[in-house]
Amino acid sequence: MKAKDILSSKGHVIYTVKENETVQNIVAKLVDNKIGFLVVFDSADDVVGVISERDVVHKCIHQHKDPAQMKAVEIMTKRDDLISATEEDDIEKIMNTMTSKKIRHLPVFKEDQLTGIISIGDVIKFILLAKNDEIKTLTEYAFGQYPS
Repeated sequence: MKAKDILSSKGHVIYTVKENETVQNIVAKLVDNKIGFLVVFDSADDVVGVISERDVVHKCIHQHKDPAQMKAVEIMTKRDDLISATEEDDIEKIMNTMTSKKIRHLPVFKEDQLTGIISIGDVIKFILLAKNDEIKTLTEYAFGQYPS
C-alpha cells in the first residue's frame, strides 16, 4: 500500500489559504470544513508552507496574539521545514514518519507537485479496510467458500 493508493481512495481535495490571510479567517476555514490542516500558497500559487490547528494554538492564541491581525505567513511551517511524503512512499513509512515527528497530517508530492494530504485517520482507515479484507479472505478459505 502506497500514499497514492490512499489518495486514490479518499480523493485529492486540498484545502488552501493564501499567505496573507488572517489567522481569524484560517480558523473559520478550519471550522467550516471540519479539518485540521491547510496548505499555504503565495501570490504565484506556489506552496510556501502549511498550517495546522497546533500552529494556531501555539503560535497565536497561546502567545496572546490578535488572530484578526496575525497572518498565515507568521504562523505557518515554511516549505523548507515541511515534512512530507511522496506518492510512492508505503504506508509503513508514512506511519513511522507521523509517529516519530508527532504530526497528524502529511502533504504528498509527486516530484514537486502537491497531490494531496494524508491524515492519521486516513492511514488508520486504510489499514483497517486492508485487515478486514484479509480476514474475509482467510475466513472464506477456512470454511471452504473460497473460489477455486
